[in-house]
Amino acid sequence: MGLYQHCVDTIHQHKKQVFDLGIYTLASIIPTALAVIVNPLIAMNMSPTDYAIVGYYTAFNLLISPFIEFYLLHYYTKRYFELSEDGRKELKAVLVKVLIYFSLINALISLGGLYVYVKLFNVDTEIPFMPYALLSVMTIPLVGLYSLTLTDYRMQRRSKEFFRLSVLSGLLGLCLVILLVVLLKYGAFGKLLAPLLGNLIVFGYCFYNNRQLFKVKLNKLLFLDAIKFCYPLVLASMLSFFATGFDRVILERQGNLAELGFYVVGVQIAGYLSIVSTSINNTFQPDIFESVVHRDFRRCTRIIVVMVGFVSVVALVFIALAPFLVNILTAGRYVASTKYAMIVALSSITSMLYYSLSQVTIALGFTRITLINKIIGSLLCIWMYSMFISKGGAIGAAWGTVISFVLFFIGNVALIGLKMKFKHDKT
Repeated sequence: MGLYQHCVDTIHQHKKQVFDLGIYTLASIIPTALAVIVNPLIAMNMSPTDYAIVGYYTAFNLLISPFIEFYLLHYYTKRYFELSEDGRKELKAVLVKVLIYFSLINALISLGGLYVYVKLFNVDTEIPFMPYALLSVMTIPLVGLYSLTLTDYRMQRRSKEFFRLSVLSGLLGLCLVILLVVLLKYGAFGKLLAPLLGNLIVFGYCFYNNRQLFKVKLNKLLFLDAIKFCYPLVLASMLSFFATGFDRVILERQGNLAELGFYVVGVQIAGYLSIVSTSINNTFQPDIFESVVHRDFRRCTRIIVVMVGFVSVVALVFIALAPFLVNILTAGRYVASTKYAMIVALSSITSMLYYSLSQVTIALGFTRITLINKIIGSLLCIWMYSMFISKGGAIGAAWGTVISFVLFFIGNVALIGLKMKFKHDKT
């Protein structure tokens, strides 16, 4: 009876968090569940080469997205509990303008850089540059205002507003995919055009809702402080490409687009586990930052243990059901992707472990540690992927994805430990 009452009291004590977790989970589950339902139709209308094209340019997005968006949302979450209401409004006004103009310029630079890479270093590629690169890159700067709006809702714990915007955006994107891929049969072109059109519509909505912020004068000092805080995170996040995107680039160079297509399908299906990861992160991110600000590291550790434990259980269930799920979700066309999905699913555990610690590092203000860790880890990942893929092909790439996050986690722990020791010795 005592244990039962303790459980009831705990639930009541954290009922707001439990409610928010349910809302955030639903916000991810509803559009994703519908995407899962129509996935067999998409698989029937896309060839392995189509999947290879989409997967290839999506991999490069992991490299250029941080540069285009410049990780400004992390600055917003970092400063949120440190500022007054007026201060938050002023900061949001700065970020709205930067996420529009600055991001567009960075997107054009990124597109030019990608063109140079293809023309100088990958001239033998079987994947066309246009229009796929243009569609893929120009989708990214349209996401900034949407992401800022969701972040604002999350930090204010306005889970209902978060739910509405997130679900409607997801449904819009899904409808466009059905139209362009299933009905009009545009293949890879339609799969990349759909998010561009969907993001453009959502961008217009968020722009209209934030139009009053354009009247607020740009605080140049705040802008420069945001850039100073974010640039190590940008560089560090761009280096994440070597953990979760470099695999597809190396596989493409092997010249087997069909096998790359099967691998991309497996990674995509394992990616459905991000529903759980994203929901948990959306729920507990404010608590992690708040715990660190108040130096309540015991509470912070408990939160991270819960996050990793929950993801682990879901990932293991997914692995057990993977053969059945892949068969159903691809209408039996991509059963060969099962082995990749099962292995990559383990990366949801290792990535949650690393990203949870990374948020603590950011909240502590140790952004340079994040950058140094990514530089060292990326060099190790380049070596690891090259070795794994040369020996094991796509299977090696899948295991490399899992292990890469372990390398980053170990590096983060070591660097924080060294910084704390240096501070202690100094005093």
